[in-house]
Amino acid sequence: MITSDSLLKALSYFKDSLNSIKVSHAAVKTKACRIDDELSELLQALGDTNAIPIVDKQNKLQAIVTSYDTAEYFRRRAEDIMLAGDIETTLKDFIENSHRNDTGELDTAALSTAIQSITASGSNLKGKFKSALLSYIGRTTHSTPTPDDTTIDSVYNEYLHQQAPLKTFDKLTLFDFIQMFRNIWDDYSTNFKDLTWDAISQLLEDVRETRNAIAHFREITPQQREQLKFCADFLDRHRPTVNIPLKTEENLTTVTQTNTRTASNLQGISNLLDQDIELNPTEEELDHSDSRYAPLAVWLQSQTDDRVPSTFEEIEAIIEDKLPPSAREHRNWWANDNVSHVQSIQWLEAGWRVSSVNMTSERVVFSRVEELSMKYIDFFSQLQDKLQYIDDLSIQPVGNQGRNWVYITVKLEGETDNEATRIVFSFSRRSRFRIELYISEKDPRHNKPIFDLLHAQKEEIEAEFGASLSWERLNGKMTSRIAYYRGNSSIKDSEEELLKVQDWATHILPKFYHALSEKFIEAQQQIIAEPETNFHGEDISELQLTH
Repeated sequence: MITSDSLLKALSYFKDSLNSIKVSHAAVKTKACRIDDELSELLQALGDTNAIPIVDKQNKLQAIVTSYDTAEYFRRRAEDIMLAGDIETTLKDFIENSHRNDTGELDTAALSTAIQSITASGSNLKGKFKSALLSYIGRTTHSTPTPDDTTIDSVYNEYLHQQAPLKTFDKLTLFDFIQMFRNIWDDYSTNFKDLTWDAISQLLEDVRETRNAIAHFREITPQQREQLKFCADFLDRHRPTVNIPLKTEENLTTVTQTNTRTASNLQGISNLLDQDIELNPTEEELDHSDSRYAPLAVWLQSQTDDRVPSTFEEIEAIIEDKLPPSAREHRNWWANDNVSHVQSIQWLEAGWRVSSVNMTSERVVFSRVEELSMKYIDFFSQLQDKLQYIDDLSIQPVGNQGRNWVYITVKLEGETDNEATRIVFSFSRRSRFRIELYISEKDPRHNKPIFDLLHAQKEEIEAEFGASLSWERLNGKMTSRIAYYRGNSSIKDSEEELLKVQDWATHILPKFYHALSEKFIEAQQQIIAEPETNFHGEDISELQLTH
């Protein structure tokens, strides 16, 4: 074969004029494939060259497949998967929209009832049981039996009835969503201009078969592909309008206004000191190995409301990057997929889910996952109870509102409240649990100098603690953190594993407190006493107030 790559190599290696190089000089040997070979064999061969000849049993050329051809093939398959996902996600939007309460929140009880209505109840089996029983009685008694439906139902329920387990909404299949959509079809008659269910049911059934073929890596026809595109576009054009409010006037336009305030001068700091600052230890240091959507997860963890509306543009400001074109073209990009979507894995791991999307106005609403909120409350309540039994320490617990963190105040028995140290426990990204000293003083100018004084005593502190700590100055933020992590720890773990996390926290707290508390209080006192000599020239205008 002759390829562009082999031509360039010949010109480069021979270092001769173009006129003196012959076709044979640029020819390369290549492995041919047969039309019925496995695709994997073709792909493996393409690793050595950018084109493969396809021959018949007489070794005659039938076609040539290039690297571009295979890339286009997989691009088309990826688009098919995305279109099928768009259809499924849009059906979910219709269903959820029909089960919202007056405040616009999803009515989970009503949704569970709707799921129950399409869950197999065994009624078909009951009818067969009745027919078989009457047939048996008739054949053995040679008479026509008179059925006692009450007794038959009682016997069936006692020996044969098995209620199918109720699946969660996100675990339903496309078939299930179609059945639920059928049950609410009348609610959308105006959306679809009085289109009958019979007119669309066959379309959805064909799409379901196509989707199953894609899921099982079977080829689909060009007609099926066009049908997918038609159905996805049709449903999208008739989707219910989701009114997503803008943020309040106070924090409307940019991420700097919605989540942070930049101190442009010392007067801004002075104004802040008059306010009651809420502890919010969610800032994290990100590096090049983190997903570009990691800042969104960190931002969501810092939110105090259970529902957070945002525009696509604001999200781009948060991640400091552009969203891919598919985020504006495919509803499925915003699906809560915890397996294959890198973006949704980030917000799901942070305990949030996308509850509404308006693709036209480019707005999205993130909602805190209620089940995880309850697990956080249970976990930290149990942990605080266990901490009360630590000898020689007086621990004041603080209520938890379903967040991924909680703080406690710790002091030695007999000490005053002024000598107490605030310690934070939190579940962080990458499935880690940490204990931390979160340095967040009322005057934020004190935070970095306090951290630096402690960091100067790093060896002594870690020697007393008995292990290396994570020293996170959080440059660019007003706060800092000294932490110790436990890996492979998530609020989604089993109860048995979560008990181990609680035992770990109970064991670590005394060592962590004794290694840091006294030196932390001394650093606070030193910085407050001599602030002018300890700010180290920090440029306050470059730091963000995270409260």
